[in-house]
Amino acid sequence: MTSIPIIQLHNRVNIPELGYRIDKDHPGKIYDSILIALDAGFRHFDLPCDAHSEELAGKAFRDSGIPRYELFLTMKLGNKDHGYKNTLHALDRSLKRTGTDYADLFLINWPNPLQYRDEYETISIETWRGLETSYKNGKAHAIGLANYESRHIEHILDHAEIAPMLNQARIYPGFPFTDNLSCANLHNIKTEGFLPPDHDAILQCEELRIFANKYNTTTRNICIRYLLEKKCIALLQGNTLEDFRNATQAYDFRLSDKDMKYLDAMKNYGLENINPDTCDF
Repeated sequence: MTSIPIIQLHNRVNIPELGYRIDKDHPGKIYDSILIALDAGFRHFDLPCDAHSEELAGKAFRDSGIPRYELFLTMKLGNKDHGYKNTLHALDRSLKRTGTDYADLFLINWPNPLQYRDEYETISIETWRGLETSYKNGKAHAIGLANYESRHIEHILDHAEIAPMLNQARIYPGFPFTDNLSCANLHNIKTEGFLPPDHDAILQCEELRIFANKYNTTTRNICIRYLLEKKCIALLQGNTLEDFRNATQAYDFRLSDKDMKYLDAMKNYGLENINPDTCDF
């Protein structure tokens, strides 16, 4: 497998530029998919905030025989666990289920859950303070956000002692999420991009097929290259050995500026934007 470049976060923690986003919606495939990804050379894994998925992932990592220090594991805080003490307890549970004593990266999965929405101004800061404590005590080597929009990023920065190192966001052709990416770049926060759930319509659309033919690659790799051109860390969503082995072909070509502009402006074949401040979860 082609060597995956390493990106440095602002606290000097190194993260592989390409990782595997584990899909909790297909639990029967998690264990085997992780072993396949490891066999293909992947070492960066994005775990869902789901207890069963963490347990399956932990078993796969142990059974693989790959030393822990070679892995980069991202864990996430679920919507029901916001608040300072809840955050600390939730990370401890995730670490135990995964079978490790630290997360390479710990993220808040959603900025404004419905359960705590009436307390957003205060609970969001208490939650971030929990991540800062996890960083200081070494249980998380880097901390950050997921699905945060620019206003939520700015809110954290206004109250943070330690600035987030990364924001994970849905970014793909037809959904460039420009405001969020620009905000993160302004504050030296890396962005990690991924496709939405049920993304077959994106990968199968005629526009991406045309670009895949032009660059002699797959539509999945067009999405990866699109993120890399934007200086984002890219998360692969796939399950087959072919998906994993083909992913590094995204390093074999560059998208032209003209093509990037087209991909930014093309039809969105995925979900429309979900407003974290008004959604029902």
